[in-house]
Amino acid sequence: MHHNDKRIVLFSDMDGTFLDHDKTISDKNMAAIRRLRESGGMFVMATGRILQATRHYFEPLSLDCPCILCNGSMIYDCRTGEVAWAVSLDRDITFSLIRDVLDKFPQVAAEVCMPEGIYVVQLNDVERMHWKLAGFSPLPEVVDSLDDVPEGDISKILFSIPEELMPEVESYWTTLRYHDTVEFVTSSPIFFEILPKGSSKGAAMKKLMEIYRLEGCYTVAMGDYDNDIEMLRYADLAACPSNAHDTVKQVCDIVTDTDCDGGSVADVIDTLLRKGSFERAHRSSEVSI
Repeated sequence: MHHNDKRIVLFSDMDGTFLDHDKTISDKNMAAIRRLRESGGMFVMATGRILQATRHYFEPLSLDCPCILCNGSMIYDCRTGEVAWAVSLDRDITFSLIRDVLDKFPQVAAEVCMPEGIYVVQLNDVERMHWKLAGFSPLPEVVDSLDDVPEGDISKILFSIPEELMPEVESYWTTLRYHDTVEFVTSSPIFFEILPKGSSKGAAMKKLMEIYRLEGCYTVAMGDYDNDIEMLRYADLAACPSNAHDTVKQVCDIVTDTDCDGGSVADVIDTLLRKGSFERAHRSSEVSI
């Protein structure tokens, strides 16, 4: 497959990277994934999405491998249909943080994401748009308050925030008691997420490779936003589409000439299969393909 015959494992973000802006998989990317797998490679979804907003992509891709969900707090095995590994948030601390944010910002909605379902407090237009684009199945349940959220493990919290409010919410967050007991990440200009301490796509990537004994494979990571950065830094090769955030481009070895609508993932796959593996580039330089 490349100069030392290591197996290629490609970890790819979904929204803004592998999926087109309309949340579909292009024929170009679909065909490239088939070529990667036929050559012995492996394609791993690494997304902030939860299972209910991701599984409808498994069948079109014929996935029979693990994937990273919830920005790294869950590894789900598409072959067995079971959660292979997961961590969860402390309910009392998390709900205290949510209440602080929602009381301060009545324009913000909060998704409580659990393996069994999604519960939304303070529904807003940003959240409604999220439902439409993400393709939830089943749809989240709107509840009157956090007291109406059933018991169970909490994978992550997603705040749906009007874009103009994001800087103020991010600033306020760091003033809250207990904010440093969890991880928090901005996953898009309108989404701010709370994750269990230590969670990230990068940490989950390491855990997945350990669980499935993939150490020694040649790892490639692709992403477009801040929540992808740790994964990109950990991989042997880091790549991003041309639409990626500037902070992401700064840590990538390859910035494709194409954006997510142009099949940037396919371009990286085809270059890997054609030329073999790349030596790790200096982070200060970018290579376009």
